[in-house]
Amino acid sequence: MMGPSRVLVVDDDTETLELLREILAKEGYQVQTAESAEEALRQVSQGEPHVVITDIQMPGMDGVALLTELRVRVPKALVILATAYGSLKTAVDGIKAGAFDYLAKPFIVDDVRLVVRRAIEHKQVLSENLALREQLKDRYRFEKIVGSSSGMVAVYKMIARVAQTDSTVLLQGESGTGKELAARAIHANSQRSSGPFIAVDSGMLAESLLESELFGHERGAFTGATATHKGLLEKAHLGTCFLDEVADISPTLQSKLLRVIQEREIRRVGGNDTIPVDVRVIAASNKDLKALVEAGKFREDLYYRLNVVTIAVPPLRERLEDIPMLAQSFVQKYGTAKEKPVTGIAPDAMALLSQYSWPGNVRELEHAIERAVALTPHSIILLDDLPQEVKSAAAATGNQGGGWMTLEALERNHILRALETHQHDLSRTAEVLGIHRKTLQRKLRRYGLP
Repeated sequence: MMGPSRVLVVDDDTETLELLREILAKEGYQVQTAESAEEALRQVSQGEPHVVITDIQMPGMDGVALLTELRVRVPKALVILATAYGSLKTAVDGIKAGAFDYLAKPFIVDDVRLVVRRAIEHKQVLSENLALREQLKDRYRFEKIVGSSSGMVAVYKMIARVAQTDSTVLLQGESGTGKELAARAIHANSQRSSGPFIAVDSGMLAESLLESELFGHERGAFTGATATHKGLLEKAHLGTCFLDEVADISPTLQSKLLRVIQEREIRRVGGNDTIPVDVRVIAASNKDLKALVEAGKFREDLYYRLNVVTIAVPPLRERLEDIPMLAQSFVQKYGTAKEKPVTGIAPDAMALLSQYSWPGNVRELEHAIERAVALTPHSIILLDDLPQEVKSAAAATGNQGGGWMTLEALERNHILRALETHQHDLSRTAEVLGIHRKTLQRKLRRYGLP
């Protein structure tokens, strides 16, 4: 929340109002007061408070009725009811009606500070979680994953279908193809989208550490376990746990993971109690799990549990037609942050990018564009700005951007030259190209052209 938190105090007793004003102002809050519920409603119509403290027993509209009205007019405001001990039942009824908490009269100063602080912190957490959920939805909804090739269209369709279910998903694909992005898209478009998304790189941790990270541990479970620790599967309760490089998990942990999927419960390291967890598992591997099963290196029963729905994410060399669109999206991502913005890629540079095999896939392409944007002194990325390995590969095949191109690369470059010649006038460009304006717009989107 920007600026000091705003607290509105409502009470028909002026001494109480002044007391609470003094206590809360010292805590750094912006305090407003109202001597009746009706006056409070007039004030909230002019500016929404973060927290409202209201007495229950007041002439005219009482505090519980005010609570009901506030929930309609300013639903994001948190309401704290103030009550004498004799009206405790009324306070409890108010909590049931949606109040955040209550304070007993006569006030204890520390109680006032604590309850208001908890309300402000609760509101901040809610606000941050909402912002994060919206950010994730915007960033990871599957429509935002770049690419129009037939392989990626098939991935989009699978994501759309499986997101509406709670099935376990296995993502297969080489490193750097965007498996985690696909997993986040599934989560963001599912009924679990408001829950946590926890990503675990199974190949980065030793077995003992991975077990503790996944399942948690009890205090004293091993040397250095000075406190009880929740595992990532437990933290993913009501959400999604993404297990990357699941092929690297040891046979012992494979058995425990199978139990999680089958029984929906975990047991912490060093613990005896089972803990129920409601979590969707999305696994990913750059290895052929079926081949590992046949070689006796991966549990067959776990493979079939993970392999309910499999989505194959294609490598970039199998969807070269997506490179112009991907490259332009990365230019927009990194280029706008520069003092002198980078807005595009020269045709010969784009032709070279479109012919390279990209062993590191989309991740390698993104790093190449980020590097080129950082180093180029121009407003567009030129051939010389590309990484040496890209230029060397072109030299090895005898193609420096002036040799054979794909028809799509030729068409893209031809459209780009026509646009520049006619100052990006779409109607005139479409006319000289002999196509309809809508066809031109469709091709611009396809090739990632501005």
